[in-house]
Amino acid sequence: MNVRERPFSSLPRAVQVAFVLWLALQLGYMTFYRADPSARFETLDKPADDAVYRVAALGSERLLSYLLTLELQLHDAQSGVHLPYSRLNFEHLKQWLLALHRLNPLSDYPAFLASRVYSQNPDDSKVRIMIDVIDELFARDARRHWRRMTEAVLLAKHRLGDLPLALELARKLSRMPREIETPYWARDMEIIVLDEMNEKESARMLISSLLQSGEISDADERRFLEQRLLKIQQELSGTGQIAE
Repeated sequence: MNVRERPFSSLPRAVQVAFVLWLALQLGYMTFYRADPSARFETLDKPADDAVYRVAALGSERLLSYLLTLELQLHDAQSGVHLPYSRLNFEHLKQWLLALHRLNPLSDYPAFLASRVYSQNPDDSKVRIMIDVIDELFARDARRHWRRMTEAVLLAKHRLGDLPLALELARKLSRMPREIETPYWARDMEIIVLDEMNEKESARMLISSLLQSGEISDADERRFLEQRLLKIQQELSGTGQIAE
């Protein structure tokens, strides 16, 4: 999609001044506001409809997305106190991240926030919501978000201990069109997860089909797959020998 963006300098003078004042107020609040223990925590509301933001953007959706992202990230700092991410409404947070992406589809930042920032909390259900965000953004633009999808696989595998979910996500990576250039380890995560799930025969069949397909032209990837196949075949035959 070809997105045209108005430069900041082309905005009306009043809009430029309003932006600078708004940013200064936000930074001033974060720097100088003293903690008030009696202050009430403000919940994270749903974002407005996309149409509202597009009208408010005055043709500069990317700039507005940056402002809204900044405001979202400041929400966990209230009354001068940094609050745990677990106190946020994660269903509303999901809607915010997807809305920010729709405003600026060329940015990977909402997916980054989901994988690296808001997934860092002890509530498994909220980690799953962030994985859902990454999954949805990957479905919209695999070329831009495949790195976050690999991080989602690792979150499912190591953080949640949910190997079936990790396999589901890894399969989506392996089924990306070949014209999307990625390191071979990203596409081969499905094989690794299958192996860890003890689905040796499924992993063997997948590797064999990849090697026979003629699609694997990278020498390092072929070597990795051949070594992995040998290891799995040895384990299936009961030799217990691991290929170097």
